[in-house]
Amino acid sequence: MSTMDKNVNSLTRKIENTEDNGKIGIKCSTCSNTKKSKFTCKQKVSLAILAAADFMSFCSMSIMSPFYPAVAMKKGMSETMSGFVFGYYALVVFLSSPVFGKILPKIGAKYIFIYGLFVSGISSIIFGLLDKVDSYVSFVVLSFFIRGLEALGSSAYSTAGYVLIINIFPDNAGAVRGLLETFVGLGMSAGPAVGGVLYTVGGFGLPFYVVGIATVLIACLNIFLLEKPQKTDLEKSGSLMNLLKLPSVLITCLITIITSMTNSYLDPTLEPHLRKFNLSPSQVGLMFLLLAATYGIFSPLVGWLTDKLKNYTWLMTSSLLCSSVTLLFLGPSPLFVWLDDSIWLNIVVLLALGVFIAMSLMPTYQYILDSSMKNGFKECLGTHSVIAGLWSSVYSLGEVVGPVLGGALMEHFGFPTVSTVFAALNFIVGIIALVYFKLGKYRSKPIESTPPKGIDNVVFCIERNNVKTSADSTISHENSIDICSRL
Repeated sequence: MSTMDKNVNSLTRKIENTEDNGKIGIKCSTCSNTKKSKFTCKQKVSLAILAAADFMSFCSMSIMSPFYPAVAMKKGMSETMSGFVFGYYALVVFLSSPVFGKILPKIGAKYIFIYGLFVSGISSIIFGLLDKVDSYVSFVVLSFFIRGLEALGSSAYSTAGYVLIINIFPDNAGAVRGLLETFVGLGMSAGPAVGGVLYTVGGFGLPFYVVGIATVLIACLNIFLLEKPQKTDLEKSGSLMNLLKLPSVLITCLITIITSMTNSYLDPTLEPHLRKFNLSPSQVGLMFLLLAATYGIFSPLVGWLTDKLKNYTWLMTSSLLCSSVTLLFLGPSPLFVWLDDSIWLNIVVLLALGVFIAMSLMPTYQYILDSSMKNGFKECLGTHSVIAGLWSSVYSLGEVVGPVLGGALMEHFGFPTVSTVFAALNFIVGIIALVYFKLGKYRSKPIESTPPKGIDNVVFCIERNNVKTSADSTISHENSIDICSRL
């Protein structure tokens, strides 16, 4: 046997085609399964900084929920207009997130993250001065203008934040995203509670001063402590329009929008609904805390499941259907004429709703990323930026429609009808997603795992995905591995 034949046989024996949960893996003699490395010291510091930023930013976003509608009403603002103020914040994020996603690779995720925090913190401080404005027109105009500036800062750091997660924690992105969503939930829950307490203690301005100053201080810390992304390649990626042509991405965007709407329609409507119970601003803040707290608690678990499960689409579909049933008890729905409203019923429903929102929202970003990788997008900073911009944009679109639609329906039909409408929307989107994911499962074709014979020189061609390889890793992908041979 010739030396070349011996080398070919030796190389062929070293290649193993394995199937693990439907995935095809290719192992070579220089590759071995190793455990994911633990976080480095810099990664831990970056995680702490990102967590603090998420907490303060979402605290700033939700801090006005318990008292702003009442203050705005004293200034002459209707509930519909108050809903527009909440929705306008998200509208600016919706329009600007794709822009930040495009320019982010050129400027740098770290710098956009820091600038966004500075703008958001300073705008929050300025917003605290609005109670000194007596004119109705001036109050309305300044409310929209300052909230718009704060939204630009939020759009910048939220878009950059998702890119930083992918690039600083490439092996644990889903778990880290779930962990950070805990601080998002804590910020959303602590915001109304802290806002209600600080409003009771120091009036309208104190909540915004405290949160704004803390956000600026965190931005200063990020300058020195936040780790720079590991992936800084500017390799050309697919465009936003190409991403939106993928049916799987459109369905996931629809799920994100309806979940965001469900989470945000309560901002201008829950406080008026709870007035009949004669609750103080701090107690109303605690009611907001219930939903956000369970959302924050269950987000890490859902993020971990998203990383571990081969098929995690059932998390999104089942949670939407459960949310539709749960919302019927919030009001309660006119369909439940036999059920009386009570404070305990509201508490139970808000707790359950936070769990289902976490289940439907957490997997969406990862599914858009997975779908793009399977359809020709390269794994680079440009791709992650486009996806982060798209996700922030569609989530913000839900935050636009949710408060505006909720406020308008609240003014004309009452809170029970509002919750019933959102229950119907969750049910419709849940059925659409369920049908699509089931049909997609049956349409998918298995990939042949038999290696080609007569290999003289094996070249591993990883198409449709830039799969990372190293001397201590196993190459694996569901639909993107081609084994090519050269003579």
